[in-house]
Amino acid sequence: MTENDVVYVRRLIAGGVLKDPVLELGAGYGGTTCRELVCGAGLRYSTVDLQAGPGVDFVANMERAEDQQVFAQAPRFGSILILNVLEHTFEPLAVLDNCLRLLAPGGNLVVLTPCVWPLHFYPLDTLRLNPNFYEEYARRRHLELAPEYFEFVGCGPVQSFRDAKGGRYPPPTQNACGRLWSKIIHELAHTCGRKQHFPNRLAVAAVLTQK
Repeated sequence: MTENDVVYVRRLIAGGVLKDPVLELGAGYGGTTCRELVCGAGLRYSTVDLQAGPGVDFVANMERAEDQQVFAQAPRFGSILILNVLEHTFEPLAVLDNCLRLLAPGGNLVVLTPCVWPLHFYPLDTLRLNPNFYEEYARRRHLELAPEYFEFVGCGPVQSFRDAKGGRYPPPTQNACGRLWSKIIHELAHTCGRKQHFPNRLAVAAVLTQK
């Protein structure tokens, strides 16, 4: 997780968005997880990963419906965290749908994925998701997409970057003078990438709640 990811999760906790108990996907990779944040908020926390390991409570491939039997004796989850996971799957819709079946009534999915990001294989890197994906998934699955938590992480709400063409990515810097200076330098030097008017690391986050 990046620092912006941590800030986002803290906002959800402060806003009472996360509901007990909480399940986090992909927490067995050895990096930073939400364990301390969630447990510090007094919520029960558990994890699921493809392979057994330290801190992994359930072993399952969330793309496969048959693997969900490992949750047969578990309580329904109030919130499921799917942070920086879907880009490493081949069937993201299957993962989301299987997670929905594990939610308690009124529970929510917290999903965060890169839309512009360097390749980072673990064990594979298959896709990038844009805001329209979340909007369409919410529409088709009859979920509520919370506008106040639907954002380009660290940059601001998705809605603030909408325009007449439907939408755009945040600029590479919030400083207008800096953007102009960068554009001039790129044009003068004729550098590759001069048309990239967005950050080279950008993620989208959403909270999807069962109605």
